[in-house]
Amino acid sequence: MSAPRLRAPGSGRLRCRLLSVVVALLASACHGAAPRTAEPAVVSPVRLHFEPESPRFAEAARAYDSLWVHEGTRMVAALEAAAKRRFSALGDTSIRVIVFEGVSYSGDRVSPMRMRASYPLDTRRSALMHELGHRLGVGVFPPNENEHITLFLWLFEAWERAYGTTFAHTEVAVEKRRGGIYPGAWDAALALSPAARAARWDSIRAARR
Repeated sequence: MSAPRLRAPGSGRLRCRLLSVVVALLASACHGAAPRTAEPAVVSPVRLHFEPESPRFAEAARAYDSLWVHEGTRMVAALEAAAKRRFSALGDTSIRVIVFEGVSYSGDRVSPMRMRASYPLDTRRSALMHELGHRLGVGVFPPNENEHITLFLWLFEAWERAYGTTFAHTEVAVEKRRGGIYPGAWDAALALSPAARAARWDSIRAARR
C-alpha cells in the first residue's frame, strides 16, 4: 500500500486562483479585447512636407519630418500665442519645405520654404519657428522695413513658450553670430522689456488692420 500523497497547504486555493485568471483571459480574448497600443502622435494644424533637394539630404529631411511630427504642435501653439495670429486664418497650413545646404528661407505661397540640412537639433527647432514666424507676420510686417526688426518683437517669447528661457537666449546668440542684420535687430528688440515688445507689436498689428 503506497503512502498517501501530501499536498502543500493552500495549493488547492492557488490552483483555483490561477484557473480564474486563465478563464478571465480567455473570456477577454473571445470578446475581442484589443491590445494596448502607444498613444498616437498629435497632428499639428500646420502640415510641413519635407523634401530633400538631392538624395544626400534625405536623412536630414527625415530628421526634420520626425521633429515636426513630435514637436510641430508645440511650435505652432507658441508662435500663434506670441504673435496673436493663426495660420488657419491666413490659409497657410500646408507648406512645402526643401531641405538643402544653404541659407534658410521662409518661402511664400509660390516658393517653398528652405531649411539648412546641417543645423544641430536645437537650431532646427529655432530656425523652423523663425521661418514660420515670417509667414505668420505676412500682411502685418511694415513695408519697406527689414522684417526681422518686427519679427523679433515676439519671436523670443515664442521660443521661450516652446522650449524655455535658456533655449531662447542660446538661439539668439546663435543668430547674432551670423552677423548682418541679426545682431542689431536682436539688440533693438531685447533692449525693450517683454511688455514693451508686446505693446509695440500690438500697435503695429492695429495699424495694419
